[in-house]
Amino acid sequence: MKVYRDHHCGRRHRTWTALAHCMFQRAAWIAGDGPFAVIAWCGVSSVTLHPDVTAAEHALETVDATGCGGRCVRHHDLVRLELDDQLTTTTKEHAS
Repeated sequence: MKVYRDHHCGRRHRTWTALAHCMFQRAAWIAGDGPFAVIAWCGVSSVTLHPDVTAAEHALETVDATGCGGRCVRHHDLVRLELDDQLTTTTKEHAS
């Protein structure tokens, strides 16, 4: 699974929604909450956030099967977002 962590704004985002808004500034909408994102890159991009991988996989299966809108070209991804605090914690744990 792809992991998205780069957002280049210099802020330390503490919520998944804030991070998603920073990463996907051109998205028509961002909904939900959680570290797993289903991204529809078709026409106008959209992002749905999910609390666990199972829910995200189900959402991806649904959008792949039904399409994401009138301009759907079936270009959808499932990714895991990584908050800045997680990156710092992970780095500290590995350094110990």
